[in-house]
Amino acid sequence: MTEVARTQGSSAAVERGEVPEAAALGNVLKGLFTRLGISQNQYAYRVHLDKSAVSRYLSGRRVAPQDFIDRLVREVEEHAGAPLRLEAKDSLRGQRLEALRVCSPDEFRLESLRDELARSRRDTERAHRTIEALHALLDKKEAEARDVTDELTRLRLDWGAERAALARAREELLREVERLGEDLTDAEHLRAEAERHGEELRETVLRLEEELSRHGSGDVPLEAFKDRLREMWEEEMLPEASRELTEAAWSRSLEDVVHLTHWLGEEAESFLRDVARLRPLEDVLALAPLMVPLDTARLRGSWTLAVAGRITPGNASAVLQAMGDETVETVMAEAVRRTRSNRDAVALVTAALPDLESLAVLPDLALALSTKSPGDPYGLRTSVELVAARRADLAAELLSNGMKWRPWGGLVLCMENLDDADVDVVFDLAASWREGTALTEFAVHLAHASTNALCHRFLTVLEGKGRLRLLDLGAHTYLLQAVTRWRASRGQ
Repeated sequence: MTEVARTQGSSAAVERGEVPEAAALGNVLKGLFTRLGISQNQYAYRVHLDKSAVSRYLSGRRVAPQDFIDRLVREVEEHAGAPLRLEAKDSLRGQRLEALRVCSPDEFRLESLRDELARSRRDTERAHRTIEALHALLDKKEAEARDVTDELTRLRLDWGAERAALARAREELLREVERLGEDLTDAEHLRAEAERHGEELRETVLRLEEELSRHGSGDVPLEAFKDRLREMWEEEMLPEASRELTEAAWSRSLEDVVHLTHWLGEEAESFLRDVARLRPLEDVLALAPLMVPLDTARLRGSWTLAVAGRITPGNASAVLQAMGDETVETVMAEAVRRTRSNRDAVALVTAALPDLESLAVLPDLALALSTKSPGDPYGLRTSVELVAARRADLAAELLSNGMKWRPWGGLVLCMENLDDADVDVVFDLAASWREGTALTEFAVHLAHASTNALCHRFLTVLEGKGRLRLLDLGAHTYLLQAVTRWRASRGQ
């Protein structure tokens, strides 16, 4: 049996409470918890955990994380007003490591490596202190040797016992200095070795943490998880089942996520939203091609809309590339609807589709842009923002598209909410249209109002650009009347 198979089997047994080491740890934790005198629900709220997770930790149906144990110990110590004995804490950590060794070998290896790394760091620190002490002692002994040498020089003519004693002291000091030098060399070698070993351990810990974070080693086997969900549904524990699925959405492997999506069927919509909302973006992008063959168009649509919520100007290009050409329009239209302002919407589109030449190929996106602002169904403000983003071509197209199927007279109300500078931008855009039909339609919208002030202003712009002749004055009586009044006001 492989290591993976053993780990999965152990996890299932843990979930059933059949692993003695995990059960023993749970009993100790439950004994500590009992001292608090509160319910598990209350404690779960206090430590911001799901109550089902707290229950599994205390019953030994899941190996508790070290953070949970440390928090529980602190709570008990504060409640009792006295610290737990050091032996009890060491025993508790030993029990957890033993439970991990049986239930999750990879987690056990990681914890062991972390302990070894901590010891290596302590060894390095001790080596630093030893080297500092040896340097100080060596400096002291070298100074003493120099003093004795100076004394010998002063007594070089005296062949008495005092000179001989000083000579012996000098020799002893020199030998001690030599020994200290050797000790210092050894200490520096040990420090270098401890630092090298610590760096290797640190890299191993980081690598294993990354691997475990991607594979979700702490999860129970998929089939056991599905059985637990079935039991919750049968017992009508719907909130608990929902929380379990939310946790699975961000913690389980990508393969498990795809399997659960198909297994849940039509009930997978909220699960998919959590996956797209909670997982790292690189996971979401990796999942995108796997979600294409979802069972129903409804689920594919739910996934697409959920991903749209993760799009920003910084990642838009990468997200769209991962999603595929067939979903670009749907994703972008939804992302635009979710932006907070016209400016944000324009920034998103120009970042995601920098080479977009026409909105005609993405009609849903054009509609989302033109209706971005409440009370502005013509897309006037978005068109102004596109001009500011140096995409006057798209702005003119968007404004033309916004005129279609819109009520006459409404344009005037929207234009009156713009400041003069923005009105000028809109008029310049409209005047740039090549087709007289579009110009005429725009002018008719303006003429269909009790006052023709804006219409007269637009006619003046058209005259200045030499495009007044493109208007079809026979298109509507309102336009003919407005042009007649405008000409009369100018003495024409």
